[in-house]
Amino acid sequence: MRTIGRTPRRPRGYSLTEVMMVVAILGILAAAAAPILIQMTNFWRVTTARNEIERDVRIAIETMNRWLRQAQKNTVIIDQVANQPPFSRITFNPEKGGTVQFYQENTKLMMKVSSAAVVTTMLSNRLGYLSFTYPKTYEPDIISVAITMQAPTYLQRRKALQLSIQKVRIMN
Repeated sequence: MRTIGRTPRRPRGYSLTEVMMVVAILGILAAAAAPILIQMTNFWRVTTARNEIERDVRIAIETMNRWLRQAQKNTVIIDQVANQPPFSRITFNPEKGGTVQFYQENTKLMMKVSSAAVVTTMLSNRLGYLSFTYPKTYEPDIISVAITMQAPTYLQRRKALQLSIQKVRIMN
C-alpha cells in the first residue's frame, strides 16, 4: 500500500551524539581560551601600571628639577619626616623667596611651597622610595634624586620601577 502525496518524514532536531560532540568541542575551546584571557588581562594590568608609574615619575622629576635648580645652595637641608626612610625630605629656599619641601609621606610624594600662603600638593600616590643625596661631597651644588614608584597589578602583586636617579645642579 502506497500513499500518494505524502513525503517520508525526516527526523527533526539533533541526535544525542551530535549534541555531545558540540559540548565537547566547546569545553575544549573554553579550557584553552581561559588561560589566554587571564594572560592578556595580566599583561594589560602590568602595562597600565608601568605607564602610570612612568607618567608619575616624569611629572615628579620635572617638578623637582625645576624647583631645585632655583634653590639657594646654602639653604638646602636633607633629612627625613618622622617614621619615613632616611634622606626622604629636602627643604630649601628658592631664589624667589619662601620655602619649598619635597618629602615622602608613606606612599605619597608631597610638595609643600610656603611663601605668603602654604600650598601642599600631592605629586604621586605610588611612591615606594624617595632619596635625596649629595653624590660627591666636594660638590655641594649637585643633588641626586632617586625615586622608586610602584603600582598594584594582579593577585596582590605590585609593579615597581626605579625609573630615575637624576642629578640636579643647583644654579644659585
